Amino acid sequence: MYIPKLATEQQKIADCLSSLDELIRAQGEKIEALKQHKKGLMQQLFPQEVG
Repeated sequence: MYIPKLATEQQKIADCLSSLDELIRAQGEKIEALKQHKKGLMQQLFPQEVG
């Protein structure tokens, strides 16, 4: 297993992983927003009858 010895290299790796975490979080939010949009569209297509 390779362990970087230089602090600058470790920091670059940590920054890269943080960026990936942020990208994953943003994609999750995008998916959730699209699910909500889909739900709204489905409700327009198939409105619930109140009675």
